[in-house]
Amino acid sequence: VTAIESLGSATVLCVDKTGTLTLNNMVVQSFFAHGQFCEHNPDKPGVPDLCHELSVYAILASKKDPFDPMERAIHKAVKDVAPSLYGNYEALQLVKEYPLTDSCRAMTNVWKEGNSENLIVAMKGSPETVLDLCKMDSLSKESEMQKVSQMAEEGLRVLGVGMARVDQGNLPEEQSGFDFQYIGLIGLADPIRENVPAAVKECYRAGIRIIMITGDYVGTALAIGKQIGLKNVENVITGAELDAMDNEELKEKVKKVTIFARVVPAHKLRIVQALKANNEVVAMTGDGVNDAPALKAANIGIAMGQRGTDVAREASAIVITDDDFSSIVSGVRMGRRIYDNIRKSFTYVFSIHVPISGM
Repeated sequence: VTAIESLGSATVLCVDKTGTLTLNNMVVQSFFAHGQFCEHNPDKPGVPDLCHELSVYAILASKKDPFDPMERAIHKAVKDVAPSLYGNYEALQLVKEYPLTDSCRAMTNVWKEGNSENLIVAMKGSPETVLDLCKMDSLSKESEMQKVSQMAEEGLRVLGVGMARVDQGNLPEEQSGFDFQYIGLIGLADPIRENVPAAVKECYRAGIRIIMITGDYVGTALAIGKQIGLKNVENVITGAELDAMDNEELKEKVKKVTIFARVVPAHKLRIVQALKANNEVVAMTGDGVNDAPALKAANIGIAMGQRGTDVAREASAIVITDDDFSSIVSGVRMGRRIYDNIRKSFTYVFSIHVPISGM
């Protein structure tokens, strides 16, 4: 009850985009390869041949038995697009995996085919990182980023894909050691939850400010922000910009910001601290192990029950079982009702007993 009452006093709600504002039910909607867009319709499987290579290397850069909804969507799309190629993939042996990190937002898998000495290397990640790892010149990079922006304006989460070939004994320590070749882009759609726009309006009516936090590209975050009805969506801070700010500058900037894009979990703690320094009562959502410091530092930490880790749940005051933003808003409403009832009770007690004590 105390946690719900505290939630009722929140002045700022900091929420994840994926899975909280959206359904976290991703589907591949678009490919871009060889200068051409290839739309993917799950109800009518198949794309032009020039997008087959892109789809295959996207799945090679994913886990074989994925948990992540984005990778599951890629698996399904490749089965739809190129079932025979998917069968060949099943026979490959994973040699090494280079995981995504906060400093390198891409992951790479190295595969071996039978007894071949040549290894297949597949990479996917944020388009900016992929283009950098492919060592593209500035003109080509700018051209590709225009395509990224075009896809992001539709609210798609965009991934870049690259490939390389290497001998078995020549694996570098870091992903940057590969001689990558750029292949193309994949756009994944993640529909917003149907009840989110109404819940956002209710927050604004209650005087609560909403800040969306996401690791996605700025254009994608802006498109989703507009769809759900966020105010002042043009007030965006990226992770790189946040890193360049000192605490005092962030304290001032955070007064107007609506979206934090391309951020990592470690940034959440600084966001919470900056908001609290402005005397805001901060509610913060999170689901990962790295979210725990921010959840603990917030006035009200809110963990996601379905996709949240045990560490995130332990660090939080409230666990949302359905991961739905509207459930948080319902909690705010309930907390304010509890506070209002307590206030009325005290008013009643004082109005009745103070005159009696003075008799």
